[in-house]
Amino acid sequence: MNQSEIEVVCGALEEWCERTSTTLDSDDGRDAATVMLGLYKTGHGTKGAILEAMRRVNGE
Repeated sequence: MNQSEIEVVCGALEEWCERTSTTLDSDDGRDAATVMLGLYKTGHGTKGAILEAMRRVNGE
């Protein structure tokens, strides 16, 4: 991954953690990071696209 790709995933993860009151260094935070990396690799190339997919995954 290059720097901009990392920034997209990290930005989405930080926003998701804030919204869900989850700490990054928790089981849920690490699980979310793994899911978001997978989403990015399967074509969700923006922070918004990753967050939207996470909402669908979580049934929001």
